[in-house]
Amino acid sequence: MSDNSAHNEDSEVEKPFIEQLLAQGSHLWDYLPGDKDPISSQGRENWREVILKERLLLALKRINVNANGKPWLDDVRLNQAWRDLDRLTAAPGHSLMEKNQAATALLLEGTVVDGVPDWNAGRNQRIQYIDWYNPKNNDFLVINQFRVDEPDGQHKKFILPDIVLFVNGIPLVVIECKSPATTNPIEEGINQLLRYSNQRHWLDAREGNEKLFYYT
Repeated sequence: MSDNSAHNEDSEVEKPFIEQLLAQGSHLWDYLPGDKDPISSQGRENWREVILKERLLLALKRINVNANGKPWLDDVRLNQAWRDLDRLTAAPGHSLMEKNQAATALLLEGTVVDGVPDWNAGRNQRIQYIDWYNPKNNDFLVINQFRVDEPDGQHKKFILPDIVLFVNGIPLVVIECKSPATTNPIEEGINQLLRYSNQRHWLDAREGNEKLFYYT
């Protein structure tokens, strides 16, 4: 009989996964231990924010340049782009799927901000959240034990996904790790992600925080 106590989710699954990412060439990925570093190191102001605003604004300024290859986005335009992605007001409704579709459109097509008088006759300009043509121009970050507080009144208070992958401060991948000793790891992992995203519709209760999954 196998000794389940000999298996450890953190050392056998979570850490090896992160180490594999960090081993990729040219120091592609940065890493922050979410359960140890203060929230300020992640570029968040509170536990309910899921977009790392500081990283997003730095990336927007870097990847969106004018005809001379120079950054041109000021604070007003940068914050407009952040609000468009954070609030997703263009979504036709409030469901997770509708928000996810609106987020996907923004990530693929970008958003429109006010132009400047001396460029293209002052016409509005479309800017991108991700540099799809030069991948290394983006910011890649992995955070483990990424805490996100739930809305007021919910029982669990917060969710703690094992691993979240960010591109330019945007959470694109949420990973739930399971110990090799787990009897049904896929089933348990899916159930956990459904709880985190408030998709266990067979329960008469709200749980998790859907916002983290708007962008995944």
